[in-house]
Amino acid sequence: MIISDVKNIKIAKKYANALLESAIESGCSDKVYNDLIFVVETVISNGQLADILKNPIVKDSDKKDIINKLFSIHIDKITLELLFVLADNRRLDILSEILNQFSNLYNKINNIVKPYIISAVELNEEQKNKIIKKLENKLSKKVIPQYCINEEIIGGLIIEIDDKTIDCSLKTKFDNMRKQLTKGNKYGSY
Repeated sequence: MIISDVKNIKIAKKYANALLESAIESGCSDKVYNDLIFVVETVISNGQLADILKNPIVKDSDKKDIINKLFSIHIDKITLELLFVLADNRRLDILSEILNQFSNLYNKINNIVKPYIISAVELNEEQKNKIIKKLENKLSKKVIPQYCINEEIIGGLIIEIDDKTIDCSLKTKFDNMRKQLTKGNKYGSY
């Protein structure tokens, strides 16, 4: 199962690279990115459509007809052509992974970072703007955050960017203080 997933990621990355190159040449990378999001969200939200597109018994030509009828008036022809190629190659099942890979490439080219900002309570707009501004200054990138609430961190923030974590939570500070206080204590923790 894991080998299959790695294989699909590699294949999705190739499709995403080719799609992004084509979109950049045509000057419509923003549109294609939004098209991919629209298509994936539509397919995910409609289980029957997802089942039909993934079903090996349904003819590729029938899948292409369905795709054409549903999406042709809403998406760019480059995105539509990708869907047709995926149908021909029986790869519609990796559409979500193609979006993930395309998103990674798109963000890299456009100097965008999408951190997870975890707080103990809901942040107000002023706090969010202050955090975004500090991150943009520090990273020299456009920041599009995703916010999460985790009451277990007690207070402060945890910011996850790619494979890096900035942990300024009270829970971590308390844990570190406890370790320092019990360090060298032969009787253990209090």
